[in-house]
Amino acid sequence: AQAHRDGWQIDSPGGYCRRCGVSVGPGGSTPDGCAECLGLTIPWDGIVRLGTYSEPINRWVVSLKFRRAWWWASWFGRELGDAIDIPNETPRLVVCPVPMHWTRRLHRGYNQAHLIAAALAKHRRWPIAHLLRRTRHTRSQTAVTVSRRTGNIRGSFAVKRADLAGLHICLVDDVKTTGATLTACTRLLRRAGAQHVSVAVVTVADRQHTVLNTP
Repeated sequence: AQAHRDGWQIDSPGGYCRRCGVSVGPGGSTPDGCAECLGLTIPWDGIVRLGTYSEPINRWVVSLKFRRAWWWASWFGRELGDAIDIPNETPRLVVCPVPMHWTRRLHRGYNQAHLIAAALAKHRRWPIAHLLRRTRHTRSQTAVTVSRRTGNIRGSFAVKRADLAGLHICLVDDVKTTGATLTACTRLLRRAGAQHVSVAVVTVADRQHTVLNTP
């Protein structure tokens, strides 16, 4: 309801690249990608988003992450569930949130990616599983320069012991910035046997829009 009051609408599929997630103009992307990602290795099979990390949705994400506005997770999850063009009957599909290190979760009290993923899974009637874990505490990606974000999270994820052979995994997070976190998680899931990995994020920070650091 607040989203409608603020006059905000979810991005149409043609408004962003379904390969990397950045904003594009009409006809600016193909199934092979856009000007930003053509020729680049993208480990996941496709990505859906609700919008760019800009007003007003960035405020809603911050409210969820730092002000315990949990109702946003339910709304984000339902809307992402509607945006994903994966059939409900897709075999062996599992929703998986990007994990949070236990020290950060202890401080915050919850993992917003899990709340969003749980709402998405409930809406689409898909199972949810915590297939990944954080192996070490890292600085927030928003506190690290773009050039150092891959190094910041290197070696900070691991796959839990599970048979992922043939699984189609829907990997869920709140914000995609450089894609370093999603790339690391996707590569681990594939190495563990996942056949397909689709990414669902609330927002994408791209160069066409101001990237705002969160508290």
